[in-house]
Amino acid sequence: MAGGIRTKQRLSDTVAQALQEDILGLTTGDRLPTEAELVERFGVSRTVVREATRLLVQRGLAIVSPGRGMTVAAVDGSVIAEQYGLLLRLGGGSFEELMELRLVLEVEMAALAAARRTPAQLAELNRLNERLQAADPTGKEFLEADLTFHERIAEASGNPFFLLMMRPVNTFLADTYSTGAGYPSEAGHTVQEHLEIARAIEAGNPARARFAAEDHLRRIARHRSLFTKK
Repeated sequence: MAGGIRTKQRLSDTVAQALQEDILGLTTGDRLPTEAELVERFGVSRTVVREATRLLVQRGLAIVSPGRGMTVAAVDGSVIAEQYGLLLRLGGGSFEELMELRLVLEVEMAALAAARRTPAQLAELNRLNERLQAADPTGKEFLEADLTFHERIAEASGNPFFLLMMRPVNTFLADTYSTGAGYPSEAGHTVQEHLEIARAIEAGNPARARFAAEDHLRRIARHRSLFTKK
């Protein structure tokens, strides 16, 4: 029995790997072969195909929906976000350690954005800061403008891996602030710090952008620590 299970697992891994290679050549929303077609193609049972499908869904590469079957999923970092949440809930990491990750990523990300940003990206950063200034600091719009600002800096860095990391970080932060004790923004400081980051990026000054981003994130980490102790 045990040997049979191992064989089945190897077959499903082989099928999943072959389909993964197919997916790399497709685009989001493209349909993948039906269960019957996969059974015929690989010469395996429906059980093996279903296990392979489960693996692809688990990896965030495919979506299974009624009427459409299996299609190529958008790689949006949602699987990574889920892992962040599980890690924190299971005590494998703390909010402070997540802030350490943000410091490592976002400080250099801001410096790269200062060197690489386009006029359209700069205009978007300024638009988000205007939205931030106009929003109620206790409302959802303020939080959305805040987190989106950091995501747009990731885009402006010109490095797609930064964006892939920032989206799940922002998803987790939004969930944490929405369901936890609230958003400890210190709104006045957040607005001014965002303005300084944007000015540094607009000036094309990586050193200044790096300093402004680090100052902003370290202040948030300090305030979060004080906020959670109250």
